Amino acid sequence: MLTPARHIHHASDEHGIVLLDVRTAKWSMLSPDVSRIWQAIVTNGTANGLADELAIPTGRDPYAVRQGIDNLVNQWKRDGLLIDPTRAPRRRWWTR
Repeated sequence: MLTPARHIHHASDEHGIVLLDVRTAKWSMLSPDVSRIWQAIVTNGTANGLADELAIPTGRDPYAVRQGIDNLVNQWKRDGLLIDPTRAPRRRWWTR
């Protein structure tokens, strides 16, 4: 289960979703397909099943689309945009 990190704010309009990372003051505009991935994660906590929805109507390979989605989600997790609230946070050496 994934959710946006607390420091990530998002809003949508007819062009897609805009993300704001308040820690870095960085804005990101997501394309329509990427916006669907973000919205699926925010709504469902996962992007499972979305690859077929994106690939089949456009004639793309669902496996390749699924890999692309997985790579994007992993990048968002590495960048701190998405977190898994069910996992315990790592303890920092300076906290007790």
